[in-house]
Amino acid sequence: MKIYELKNKIPEVLAYARIVSKRHGHTEKYAKHIVALVIKQILHLTDRELADFLSTNDLGRILRYKKHFNYTIFSKVRKVAVNIVRELYEFIVYQKMKGRKIRLVAIDSTDVSAYSSKDKDARYGHRTPSKKEQRTLKDGTKTMFFGYKLHAITDAETEIPIAVEIASANRHDKTFFHRLYAMAKVAFHVHMNPDAKFLADSGYDSTDIYEELHHDNVKPVIAINGRGFYKSSIPKDFEYGKRWSIKRVFSRLKEVFGLSKNRFVGLEKVTVPIYSCLVAYLIKYM
Repeated sequence: MKIYELKNKIPEVLAYARIVSKRHGHTEKYAKHIVALVIKQILHLTDRELADFLSTNDLGRILRYKKHFNYTIFSKVRKVAVNIVRELYEFIVYQKMKGRKIRLVAIDSTDVSAYSSKDKDARYGHRTPSKKEQRTLKDGTKTMFFGYKLHAITDAETEIPIAVEIASANRHDKTFFHRLYAMAKVAFHVHMNPDAKFLADSGYDSTDIYEELHHDNVKPVIAINGRGFYKSSIPKDFEYGKRWSIKRVFSRLKEVFGLSKNRFVGLEKVTVPIYSCLVAYLIKYM
């Protein structure tokens, strides 16, 4: 994203951040640090580089940073900002998506590798290998990794993530369906669209998921899990291919906003940059 584009969008995000920061007992000045952490993800800067940039750039003046301030402020903010940056993401999504009739939703997860093998909150889990890795692996083979997962539901037509959860990698994807689906229903009433469809891979082929979707009259378009006895089968519904929208969201988060370059240890510290990536995504694509 170009700097001039950021200059046009940051004031609105700062206004939202001030509202959220005040809800958590902070002054309006605190909000600028939250926005700065988002800029960090957009521009791929270290804390020191971020402080230098904001000391000399117009964006820093918009946020009212003084010249040559101490970059350690960002580390201090990260320790206590997890709920604020999470709520900022939710606030922006709601402001931008309210009133929209969401017809297609897709659910999936993506890996976020741990920075240290000594991370006590991280766990081993399975991930789908990249296309490059798949060339050297057998069909259906999944690889192990150590870290966390970002679980998300997206509007498959706008490619906007509307509900997310972050957890250690050992927890199965389908266990997050009910919580994420509930969030999407409360905020965006996805279950009230008579033409609604729910798109998912075979990891979500579960009776309780089908039951909840059928109860809401939402059509499940979910791949059938072969359970190791036969190859999983893809639904015949012509819109199943739109499930790949969530893969594109994850790809952008990793390649454009640095989600694949985790440099923090512990669930709370990892959560802050993940939500910062999500806010950065919203700034660029909404």
